[in-house]
Amino acid sequence: MALKIEPPLVEAARRGGPPLEELIRAVWPEAYRIAFAILRDRGLAEDAAQDACAAIAGSVRTLRHENFFATWSYRIITNAAISLVRRRQANQNADTAICYREPFDYSGSLDLQIALDRLSPVQRALILLHYYAGLASGDLAAATGLASSTVRFHLMQARRALRKALEVRNPTAPRTKKESASHVS
Repeated sequence: MALKIEPPLVEAARRGGPPLEELIRAVWPEAYRIAFAILRDRGLAEDAAQDACAAIAGSVRTLRHENFFATWSYRIITNAAISLVRRRQANQNADTAICYREPFDYSGSLDLQIALDRLSPVQRALILLHYYAGLASGDLAAATGLASSTVRFHLMQARRALRKALEVRNPTAPRTKKESASHVS
């Protein structure tokens, strides 16, 4: 479910008070879902979602137009999750393998989840926001602060990585015409 906040609530929240609290309560579930999808760790997702909600509450007054609230919020949430990863990585010893996933039983889950877990946090965020929240590349650029060309490049790389990971896990999966032609002897 994509972030759907009514503009009058955003406008009222910009003035502070109870509407601001209501706005943050409405944003929290989506902030947590996005952070978890990026980080794959419940504790880190909570931290990132809290950071994002605090940032939203602290700066909603600066939002120029309430119709841009969803895209603006996605940017804050995504940045909070990715910043958390970067801070953690900076604190880790360079020789230490970094893994932010909590134990997860993949035996009954989709192969897609395993493939998504192998993407970088930025690529996972872009795939999530594109397919889950329905953002186009221009909106993704606004939501992540990346150039549109960079967004398209990361989406292309992520799709290729997903396709390859899913093909390895399911070698009998149908190929595209281009892939089939390149595999003909």
